[in-house]
Amino acid sequence: MENGISKAVAAAVLNSLKGGVVPRVGLEYITVGRRSEIQALLQDVSIIENGGAAIRFIEGRYGSGKTFLLHALRNHVMEKNFVVTDVELSVDRRFVGNRGQGLATYRELIRNMSVSARPDNGALSLILDKWIGNIENQVVQSEGFTPGQEVFDLAVSKKIYEITSSMEERINGFDFGKVLAAYYKGHRTGDSELQKRAFRWLCGEYRTKTEAKNDLGVNLIVTDENWYDFMKLFADFVVKAGYAGLYICIDEMATIYEIPSKVGREYNYSKILTIYNDILQGKARNMGVIMSITKEALEDPIRGIYSFEPLKSRLREDIGQQDGVVPLRDMAAPIIRLTPLNPGEMYVLIEKLTKLHEVVYDYEARLEHDDYIYFLKTQYAKKQRADDITAREMIRNYITLLNLTQQHQNKSKEEIVAAIS
Repeated sequence: MENGISKAVAAAVLNSLKGGVVPRVGLEYITVGRRSEIQALLQDVSIIENGGAAIRFIEGRYGSGKTFLLHALRNHVMEKNFVVTDVELSVDRRFVGNRGQGLATYRELIRNMSVSARPDNGALSLILDKWIGNIENQVVQSEGFTPGQEVFDLAVSKKIYEITSSMEERINGFDFGKVLAAYYKGHRTGDSELQKRAFRWLCGEYRTKTEAKNDLGVNLIVTDENWYDFMKLFADFVVKAGYAGLYICIDEMATIYEIPSKVGREYNYSKILTIYNDILQGKARNMGVIMSITKEALEDPIRGIYSFEPLKSRLREDIGQQDGVVPLRDMAAPIIRLTPLNPGEMYVLIEKLTKLHEVVYDYEARLEHDDYIYFLKTQYAKKQRADDITAREMIRNYITLLNLTQQHQNKSKEEIVAAIS
């Protein structure tokens, strides 16, 4: 296959898709369509690289490709030297909750931090060490000192102090900077226990202020109420550590819509409003936030985001609508609505899947152009409208067809297609 995809990556892609989940690797081999959406999101990335911030909502049906787009963007910005992180909201992870669900979301975001050198999460320690290494290299190059000299340690400590002090103007920045300084002190003196305590604090694992005060001399811990402020601090910090910015992907926003209590939903919508306003008002820097949501969870006037008037007034698009349809899409608007892949794009998609299947099973697929057309026709014929079939459904059905044609060589292609139609 072009670009030399390995059998392991091809298998990971096919197995994930067959299981109904989006693969973490190999997305570039199956990306089809979405050109205007990707172009709009890449424009956001450019803004973030230059010190700005951006927020987007990706709206679409289940199986329409929301998570796929999030993961594709995640992989792309990681290659552009961003720190990226992601979280899938659930009953236990929300923006706010009465059982620590907001803090659980923060912990997951910190746990899932990734960079190109460590793409599979758990990159915070690497980021911290890179920060220290960059400062030490600056001292070597600018001052001429070498590690091991007392003056070297003093010069590095001075630079650390300058960086951490510069964060004091931000909300909770004083304590954040103090903990970073403690992490460096542990590194410099070989006090691994101090480093561990500082790392635990940054991960939101301290439960009481008293414990944090005794261990680190700070009067603050990460909580349900303030966790988003710490994400803004991390966005500042990763830039100081040598990265382009912080990109946050939040999936399954429909979980908020499913909260049974109106008060609980509105607390979460209020936190989303805070994030939205912060980003648009320039209170966040070098940070991108992208969230996936279904149309129902967005527009339901009783339970959805549009039930919360402050968000509805900011997000809803009224200009140019005809019978609820916007004929021309404004790709700079906060909401990007995913339209279904058209039949031509579906054709390209199954062609790509065929090539992946050949790599995994080391054979030449029996399916050809006419078979692709016949398969697509049978799939669309089962639906009342062409846009009723999702990419997820089409992919799973086609992988099943590929498996069966490869496994049952004694059966004709037509028999197999008819059997799954």
